Amino acid sequence: MPQIIITTDGPGSEGTREVHRERVQPADVETEAAGHLLIERIGWALADADQIEHANDTQRHHQAA
Repeated sequence: MPQIIITTDGPGSEGTREVHRERVQPADVETEAAGHLLIERIGWALADADQIEHANDTQRHHQAA
């Protein structure tokens, strides 16, 4: 079954971190309401991934100082 996976970019050897994984099917976008809910979940996961990446950047900056 198809999936949507959202990951963060990890620095150096840390690799990536999976933030969200969701199996999807055509029914998830067949109605406007279902499509909006899917996009909302993706938006939350993107915001979480962005927050994690910025926290990692800040942590690396403090460690380098």
